[in-house]
Amino acid sequence: MTTSRDPRRVSTPSSLTAGQPDLAAWNRELNREHAMAHLRARGGRIVRAIEARRRRLVAERVLAGPHARAVDVGCEDGWMTCAWAAACDEVVLLDVDPTPLEAAARSLEGGADVRTAVADVTDAAAVAACLRPGGYDVIVLSALLEHLPDPDLALEALRPALAPGGRFVVFVPADGPILAAKRILRATRLGFLVQGLSLEPAPGHVRLFDRASLAALLGRHGRVTEIAFDPAVLGYLGVVRRPAAEV
Repeated sequence: MTTSRDPRRVSTPSSLTAGQPDLAAWNRELNREHAMAHLRARGGRIVRAIEARRRRLVAERVLAGPHARAVDVGCEDGWMTCAWAAACDEVVLLDVDPTPLEAAARSLEGGADVRTAVADVTDAAAVAACLRPGGYDVIVLSALLEHLPDPDLALEALRPALAPGGRFVVFVPADGPILAAKRILRATRLGFLVQGLSLEPAPGHVRLFDRASLAALLGRHGRVTEIAFDPAVLGYLGVVRRPAAEV
């Protein structure tokens, strides 16, 4: 497949453009310095409320269709996964950084059959080595695609793991409105209302999405059944289904 560059590219770190890209090393650095768990721990009440709502919105879409066998890609510490994993028979936690996977697996003990896997999600061979072809009802990509220089490659690599009729459940931040809101907070000196949240552009975001670019991206990998903007979390939720008749 020839990939299209519909999502807007922003400042890609030099480590991903010079020589051989090292996505794993870059993500390990992001996880050490900017993990969402750290943001939840030090953030104020508004930040925690936003994260809790995002968690609920993603979980609602996972649980709205078949979900016995699920994959959470870029799961970090598993906090988001816990909102829906207990209803599944099998959960695969997939991340390019092995460091948070042990904690993520511990957070899900006592529920579904949980397995961890380490892979660069843009590497089709690596994904195929750890996910069964056609083996999963739903694959979750929450706050992940904006970190990938080429999100098309990730969806293309993951698509064979979806069962016919299986779904991608996606969340991406609406960075345009988020950056506008941060400018207002900075200008009015009201940044204290979102304690723990930097008023600078989010670290690690190398793609900016709006409704049209997200729909175009997802539409190349299945039938888009939902694109929704949630103003409370300033983000887009998307659901795309792999055709049941696809060979």
